[in-house]
Amino acid sequence: MEKYNMQQREKRMQYKGFESLKKQDIKEQVFEQLLMKIEMGEWKPGEKLPSENELTKAMGVSRITIREAIQKLVAINVVETFQGKGTFVKTVTSNSYLKSMTPMLFLNNDDIRAVLEYRKIIEVGIIDILIEKATEKDISILKKYLDKMSYYYNKKNLGKYKEYDLNFHMKLYEMTDNPFIIKISNIAKDVMNSAMSGTLTEQGAKDGLEYHGKIIECIENRNAEELKKITKSMLDAVEVEGVK
Repeated sequence: MEKYNMQQREKRMQYKGFESLKKQDIKEQVFEQLLMKIEMGEWKPGEKLPSENELTKAMGVSRITIREAIQKLVAINVVETFQGKGTFVKTVTSNSYLKSMTPMLFLNNDDIRAVLEYRKIIEVGIIDILIEKATEKDISILKKYLDKMSYYYNKKNLGKYKEYDLNFHMKLYEMTDNPFIIKISNIAKDVMNSAMSGTLTEQGAKDGLEYHGKIIECIENRNAEELKKITKSMLDAVEVEGVK
């Protein structure tokens, strides 16, 4: 067994440029590393990706994991696969992320500002209805998300903080009980996630804890007007703090 493990390590050393994977969320880590290579221009538009076998050896994971990561890249319109030929990086136009909901690598500062503008319109616009329909269970879920945000902020894990920050806002959309709003927000989720990645700072995360606490307080008190002011102030602060 020891000899086998040494052979596997030697094989992996033949491939450079991949980071060590943690035991948790292997599939997501593989996807993110492949995506980053495209983002950084290591794999350029029109270029063929290494084969599944090569990526399996390079990253030390199963072919199934590699295949699922590639399928996810295909789903967000970053790569395309041709039977018998392999997988190739797609050429992406400047505005195609709006059509395909592609991730952060295609969002520049103007794009991020546009996402924040969208959020101001939607998140302020839904306040009257979500406050009217909010239940104790809804508020309890928001509090759990805020607790998670606080936990990961203290752990200095902004990636996980962002995950629960996004969940918090997706829950606000869900609280409207409007199927159209919920469906549109789910379609826009990946772009919102990417914009958050592009704007989140440690100071912004710290301020965000206070803002989100106030949001919950306003919902509990059914104070729509104050919540509109807080929501707009929060998104203005994100733009000032995170968009350079």
